[in-house]
Amino acid sequence: MTQASVTQTSAAPPVAFPLVSGLAAAAQAMPVALIAALPGLIYVAGFDHLAYCIGLLAGIVLGGVWVAPKLAASGAASATEALAMRFGVTVARLAAAVVVLVVLSLLVAEFALVDAMANALEVPGSSAIVAMLALGVLGALLLGDRLFRAVAAIAFVLLSASLLIPLALLAYKAHGAGFPLTDYGRTFSEIATLEEKLLGAGLVDFDTFSGHVSAFLKMTPLDMVALIITLALGVAVFPPLLASVASARRPAAARLAGAWTALLVMVVLLSAPALAAYAKLEIYGALTSATPLSKLPPWLEAPMHAGLARIHGTSVDLIESAAFAVWTGADTASSVSGLLLNEAARTQWAALDPETREVVFGAARTLATEPGASAWDLYQSVVIPAAARAQGNADLTLSQAALAIEPTGLLLALPEMTGAPRVVLPVILLGIGSAALVMVMTLMRTLLSLRATVVARLEGPSWRRIALVVIASAVSAIAAAISTIDKELLTTAVVGSLSLAAAGLFPAVAIGLSWRRATAFGAAAAIVAGAGLALYYEAGTKAFPAAFYETWPALSNASEPAIEEYNALTEAWREAEQGDAKDAAQTALDDWARGTATRPGLANWRGIDGAVSAIFAVPVGIVVLIVVSLLTPRRRQALPS
Repeated sequence: MTQASVTQTSAAPPVAFPLVSGLAAAAQAMPVALIAALPGLIYVAGFDHLAYCIGLLAGIVLGGVWVAPKLAASGAASATEALAMRFGVTVARLAAAVVVLVVLSLLVAEFALVDAMANALEVPGSSAIVAMLALGVLGALLLGDRLFRAVAAIAFVLLSASLLIPLALLAYKAHGAGFPLTDYGRTFSEIATLEEKLLGAGLVDFDTFSGHVSAFLKMTPLDMVALIITLALGVAVFPPLLASVASARRPAAARLAGAWTALLVMVVLLSAPALAAYAKLEIYGALTSATPLSKLPPWLEAPMHAGLARIHGTSVDLIESAAFAVWTGADTASSVSGLLLNEAARTQWAALDPETREVVFGAARTLATEPGASAWDLYQSVVIPAAARAQGNADLTLSQAALAIEPTGLLLALPEMTGAPRVVLPVILLGIGSAALVMVMTLMRTLLSLRATVVARLEGPSWRRIALVVIASAVSAIAAAISTIDKELLTTAVVGSLSLAAAGLFPAVAIGLSWRRATAFGAAAAIVAGAGLALYYEAGTKAFPAAFYETWPALSNASEPAIEEYNALTEAWREAEQGDAKDAAQTALDDWARGTATRPGLANWRGIDGAVSAIFAVPVGIVVLIVVSLLTPRRRQALPS
């Protein structure tokens, strides 16, 4: 062994501190936006959405004990650098393009989470996003590896505390002293009793209601398998996770750090179903108590301000958005829609009946013109009664059919559910926000690390490195701007980005780096085929659903009635005159083919959602890698085992 290699080995992080490395890696193992949504996801669909927890944990184990040690053995600091060492810079640049797309989407989700938390605290979301962007850029550029690792470890501790403290308080409120991570099973019978009361009183909407402990009500077994595999493979090649675990520089140390990461993340993941159970107990208790709409529970205020909870299709955020429209020039209810900046607010506004729109507009005008007006008071006293009467809720009481909470919205409601003072909410959100800030820094550092392979392996002129910093900052700024469009799609954005990571990176990184016969042509073809198919499927099913269905009708799982309705809409589109009528008919056709959260669409392959396209793309990428590699010669030496 040479002196240089001895020096490099001795400089590696010591195995004696695996816990700190595990904490730092855990903070970078998966997007905070998805962690924040987990309790709400399980609240919405019960056991079906435990697939999220299973997939995430499986991915961390797979990445920590298999993929990251390969990187550590090669001496590479990142997946793209390992690909450059093995296959050349062209393959690394293709992988870098996938990484940029993944990071862009994940940054959008993180900034959307920050926006929601700021709105819950009645702070302008744009100001919070700008502050997060500035701190993220400074942290990514100025913090060294050791200091950043310490900051990340602290952030993960704060994130864990932000979830476990409300869990402990809710558990104590429900059952007294105990261990909430295991004792929450006692709530299942209580939840079942409350569900029976809701059903008996006719207070549920069967499109959104499901039994908490019943399986396969919201997802089919195929859907669950697709989600688990997509998340597992996406997290296994998640660039920040690999870079953090592989920083141990030795395979054994990397595996140990990966094991610690999985253990620590498992504690956080175990808190999600427990939080969902205790929250459902609290919420269903309010629903079965005939709570008047004029006296809403205080825990609804924060998610209502964030636009992540709605009653009869309205929210406080809708009034505030309409008030901004009034302030910018809307003088009638019909002119509000064009001035709403938030996509979720535009969707809510479009779904309201004309009378309710007039009432919301009146409340918005009051809020915009009277400095002392309270959006929450206006909402309870003016908007909710009108919306309830329009929906036939003559009793003006809260019901499951009337109440809709987005997954992230449940997180904002948890502090108030505990009965703790109002000051607890900003403290808990501070812990989650610190973890989100670390994730933003992590994603920016991931972009900056691409210079090691994309910009002449750090040997190019300084202006190239400066250009990369500018590009990384621009990508982050674009993500910050996009994040304010629609916070309700936060979970879909995260899953879709992890799906793209799995499709574009897993065949080349997890298989290509382990298989000695893999070639540069095979790796490049696998990246293009996997990422291309994933992007095609997701874009086709979401953006061009009618065209997608007509291209692949034999692969759709659409029912006969759905197909008949689609054919009728197609005929209406053909007969419509050019102009607004034609556009409206096309929109109706696309909406029917796309489907909704409660109605499956026609644009799919065997019913698989576009966000989990990796279930198709990864096998295709692996097959392409194998076939092309066997048909082309090797040009470089394989990585050491």
